[in-house]
Amino acid sequence: MFLDPGWIILILLVTLLIAGLPIAFVLGVTAATMILLDPAVMPQIIGLIPFGGANNYLLVAALLFMIAGEIMNQGRIAEKLIAFASSLVGHIRGGLAHVNILTSLFFSEISGTATSDAAAIGSVMIPQMRKRGYPAAFAAAVTSTSATMAIIVPPSLNLILYAYVANTSIAELFAAGIVPGLLVCALLMGTTYMLAVRRNYPTEGEFSLSRVAATGKEAIIPLTLPVLVLVGILGGIFTATEAGAIAAFWSIVLAAVFYRTVRISTLIDTLRIAGKRSAMLMFIVATSTLLGWYLTNQRIPQDIAQAILGISDNYWVVLAAINIFFLLAGTIIHGTPAILMLVPIFLPLADELGIDRVHFGLILTINLGIGQQTPPVASVVLITCAIAKISIAKIIPSMLWFIGAMIVALILVNIFPAISLWLPSVIL
Repeated sequence: MFLDPGWIILILLVTLLIAGLPIAFVLGVTAATMILLDPAVMPQIIGLIPFGGANNYLLVAALLFMIAGEIMNQGRIAEKLIAFASSLVGHIRGGLAHVNILTSLFFSEISGTATSDAAAIGSVMIPQMRKRGYPAAFAAAVTSTSATMAIIVPPSLNLILYAYVANTSIAELFAAGIVPGLLVCALLMGTTYMLAVRRNYPTEGEFSLSRVAATGKEAIIPLTLPVLVLVGILGGIFTATEAGAIAAFWSIVLAAVFYRTVRISTLIDTLRIAGKRSAMLMFIVATSTLLGWYLTNQRIPQDIAQAILGISDNYWVVLAAINIFFLLAGTIIHGTPAILMLVPIFLPLADELGIDRVHFGLILTINLGIGQQTPPVASVVLITCAIAKISIAKIIPSMLWFIGAMIVALILVNIFPAISLWLPSVIL
């Protein structure tokens, strides 16, 4: 049994991950080793497949949205969104925590990544929450979990990658992420309100329409970016890649011309950061494509699907098993490699169960978002803990409340596919 290619691949992956090798090298070394050991496979494949996998027009969208998000982050656009969110929900008990969550929803529609969201919002909100008497662990937990919305709502980079791997419409995925994202936001705010009432957290003054109007004028310009992207993609006006180009250009105009918060030197540094991140992404895509090709060549995804179906043929039991696997995978693998590794394996099983591919993409994305809120990966949590100057151990008790809220959202999305599929059916 242990000589089976599937077991050898698993042992290699785990060993290399434990050894601390970067994920792109883990995938590439594992795939290359298996191909070189297999006499039935030409070794030239090692050079051909990765190039073909990374040479995809859709992946350019990821780079462009990274540029847009990074420029918005550097341009201090988050501060204007925070002021607007404060005018809307600051009067509720636990006001600053609600502001944190709502701002994360706004910024998620610009950044596309949870880490950018956590860094931009956390650097402003966590110190402010601590000044108002909120525990550091609570402030960090709210920031970290609400940043998860960035990988659910458009223009989520995770959804772009899933569209690439699953050969699914990016417009449908973007539309499908809106309602689940709002659901997560509502549940996080509901949890916050419950805790705020019990712990008597402060409000931020009374609700004022004049304040909403004043802050809304400042926030309306950056909020045109997600509207422009969504209307363009969902309306079929331009592709996701073209939308990324427009988003990058418009973010530069906003930061450099309207608000003058980004100079040429800062812009060059921002482009350099986005370039490095996109290079890392493309390297991971290339090596994961090679591993995915070998897995498919050996029919390992089909074997795994049959093994899971062998446990039970009940739809809900199999779906629960898939969700548990994704949750656990998210705790040890970052979102990008997880999507590139897991989708080719589990997509045949989803097809066999009759799960819509768009719905399956949201199930996968929410699972990974929850999984990444727990160690050992927990990249978003590490960012918020660094800002709050606390250890991960101290944040865990506060995190559990919000992770519970996200699990409720995950269960609802699983049970009621219409939560993710209704909006695409209406507007597309």
